[in-house]
Amino acid sequence: MSPYLDLVAVSRRSPNGSICLNSALAFWDLTDEVPAEVHLAVSRGAHRPRISYPPIRVHVFAADTFELGREQVRLESGEEIYIYSPERSVVDAMRLRGRIGTDVAYEALRRYLRRPRPSAGDLLRLARQLRTGGPMADALEVLTG
Repeated sequence: MSPYLDLVAVSRRSPNGSICLNSALAFWDLTDEVPAEVHLAVSRGAHRPRISYPPIRVHVFAADTFELGREQVRLESGEEIYIYSPERSVVDAMRLRGRIGTDVAYEALRRYLRRPRPSAGDLLRLARQLRTGGPMADALEVLTG
C-alpha cells in the first residue's frame, strides 16, 4: 500500500492541479509536519475541484507562473502525480509563509540547503520569477551567512 494514497486520489480527480505547499514539502521530506489535508494548487481561472475525501485545501496560483517547477512524478506504486519540485515548494513556502507559518518555511529552506547539491542560485531565480526574490535572498543570507 502506498503512503501517498491521498496524493494519488486528489491527483486523479484533479489532473490539471499540482500538489503544493505543505503536502509537497512533506513529500520531498522538507518538513516533519504531516498535513491534515492535501494542498492542491490550481491555475487562476481553472476549475476548482470539489472533493469530499481526502480533505483538500485548494490554492489558486497565477496562470502565468503555474507551470514553473511543476513535475510529473511516478511513485513506486506506478501511479503518477503532478507536484511542485523541491525548489518550487521551498520558494512557495517562503512566498506564502504568512499562510503556512514562518517556522515551516524556514525549516523547509534549512532542509533544502542540507540536501545533496542544493542550489541557492536556482532558488533565487525561481523566487524572482515568482516575485519573491527579496525575501528569499534575505532568508538565504541569514541561513548561509
